[in-house]
Amino acid sequence: MSETPNVSYQSEIFSTVYWKLKVPSHDIIKQKYLGSFIDGYENDIYKIPDGWVTTNTHTSFVENKLEEKDIIDEYNAIFDTIFENEWRGNFECWYQVYKNGEYQEYHDHLPSALSAIHFLRFNEEHKVPIFEDPASGLKSITYASTLNKKLSRPSLTFTPEVEEGDIIIFPSYLKHAVPGGIYDSHRVTISINLFITQ
Repeated sequence: MSETPNVSYQSEIFSTVYWKLKVPSHDIIKQKYLGSFIDGYENDIYKIPDGWVTTNTHTSFVENKLEEKDIIDEYNAIFDTIFENEWRGNFECWYQVYKNGEYQEYHDHLPSALSAIHFLRFNEEHKVPIFEDPASGLKSITYASTLNKKLSRPSLTFTPEVEEGDIIIFPSYLKHAVPGGIYDSHRVTISINLFITQ
């Protein structure tokens, strides 16, 4: 009779790092910029960027990247808190406004290294981004729940819990989407890409 082997070690591998922090100067940034972002939305000043699948979105991605020093300095300081060593890089920032069914299809932010979303105006009625497991295609066909509960069909998406003033930072390869919604108030975010040069 063979003996049952002892399980000496069991762990998950290839986990994905993700940060959620508070933006220290959120109130100042909101007071300074929110009005102009909403005015741009109400006046429909931006077109959908070429190559985007969405048919309904309002973004400054192509026509008005945010390069204001106070915004860049704030995000630079936030990224400083998650890095262990000195770094150099360039930021690419833009804003989105959602109110009347605008949405964003699943997409990534390559070729940048890290990306972030600052929730400039966000409340309980607003929908949260949904992240997709980068190995979802493989995992969906390799589960075997009857053998071990850890092999059960995995959750292939992740929806973070966020509130206004939060910033979430994630690897740029992570695909994510923003579901459409009809809101009483404008949902406004600033997106950030970080291109690390050292």
